[in-house]
Amino acid sequence: MRTARNLASSLTVAAFVAVAIGSSSEKQVETEIANVPAAVTVSAKDLFEDYKANEIAADQKYKDKVLEVTGIVDSIAKDITDTMYVALKADQYIGSIQCYFDDAHGGQLANLKKGMKVSVKGKCVGKMMNVLLKGCVLVR
Repeated sequence: MRTARNLASSLTVAAFVAVAIGSSSEKQVETEIANVPAAVTVSAKDLFEDYKANEIAADQKYKDKVLEVTGIVDSIAKDITDTMYVALKADQYIGSIQCYFDDAHGGQLANLKKGMKVSVKGKCVGKMMNVLLKGCVLVR
């Protein structure tokens, strides 16, 4: 019983954090980083593996930096705040790089398909189950 309450509490906190992260405007972040070249170019798999191995070291290397991440599209969807994202496959079973986009990119995202290889530029905001990139644009 106590474990179920702890799990429910953890999920509630995670939902609030997700809403808080999603609340910053994708357009605002995209505009902020538009003329900033990627500080790091990395594969989705390597980015996720770095976070999996040592989240503190990965935050020092990637968090709050503009990244260009290349990977295979695992899903194209919207989160609980109706913000569009593309998840890049990073781990064989669980875990991905979740790339958030402004609504203006809806046409581009509608043309993506699961299994396509893409490169995305965005600002890394760290890991919360998945590694999150905000203000994303498709590079290729």
